[in-house]
Formats: sequence, structure tokens, C-alpha cells
Amino acid sequence: MAEKRSSPRKKKRIVVDFDTTLSKTTGFTHDCSRGGIFIRSIRIPKIGKILRAILHLPDGKQLPVEGTVVRSFRAPSALRSLIPTGFALRISKKASPDYEDFASTL
Repeated sequence: MAEKRSSPRKKKRIVVDFDTTLSKTTGFTHDCSRGGIFIRSIRIPKIGKILRAILHLPDGKQLPVEGTVVRSFRAPSALRSLIPTGFALRISKKASPDYEDFASTL
């Protein structure tokens, strides 16, 4: 099967805070690319939701990002240690101009 992504993914574990409809939630990135991030979380927002999140970078800086939830996956409980449960966030370049600089360092 051919790869459809325009940017390669890099495995990267960064703490992410975001708000779901129900509560403030913390997750971790699973991988990042120029176009978006996959966030591991047990709380998964609805596909199509515009989401604001804060990436807590290793150097102590906080990077605000905004994007649209484009995909989600809930792994069966027996496989959660092997397959990440979470969602893909397509980053809005207009709303998150500093994300491009971050992604270029991956």
C-alpha cells in the first residue's frame, strides 16, 4: 500500500494538554510530522472537532497548537500496550505558526 502522507512521521513523546467536551486532559504525542500529530489519550474528541492544545517541549517551553481531529482509534484493551489509543490532529498552519519551526527540527 502506498504512503499517502506528505510529511514523514517521527516518533516523539511530548506531554500534551487539551480540552475535551467533558474535561481538561493530558496525553502524549506518539509521533509528529509537519502536518500533524498523533496524540495518545484515553479521552478521544470527535472527528471534525477543532482542538487547541499545548505541547510541553523538553526545554521547558510551551507550544500552543490548533488543529482538526481527523482520525481516531481505540485499541482493544488486550492490545493497548502494543497499539496506541488516541487521535490524529491535523495542525492549522495559520493558527499555529510556531509549529512549523518545531516540526522542522524533527
